[in-house]
Amino acid sequence: MPVAISCVTLPVDDLQKSMAFYQNVMGFSADEQDEDHAAFDVDGVYLVLLNRSDFGVYVESVGHRPAARGNSESILSYFTDTREEVDALIAKAKAAGATASDAEDDDGVYSGCFTDPDGHVWEVLHDAA
Repeated sequence: MPVAISCVTLPVDDLQKSMAFYQNVMGFSADEQDEDHAAFDVDGVYLVLLNRSDFGVYVESVGHRPAARGNSESILSYFTDTREEVDALIAKAKAAGATASDAEDDDGVYSGCFTDPDGHVWEVLHDAA
């Protein structure tokens, strides 16, 4: 079996608020949901939103604690087909209450960042190369 990432799980404080963000801003549709989690199939990789307390059960089993809100251990990246899509997604995230940076061009890569309701950092970018 080839090595691949199958699922990325994010801890959330308010599942309904986070689901609304991902549905309204990112355009994702939940394939599965209950009171503790929601799963979105994003081109074959599942993005799972899991209540922070349940998330803790998994990471604590290997001696870790879930990162507190406002701390980042990863950046999730989303590639677009055009620079305009970068700007549109950042604007949509800002309108939904996200903290965001303006996009900048760095050697042909146009990108900016925003946070979801739980402070997870997303980079949205277009690589003109």
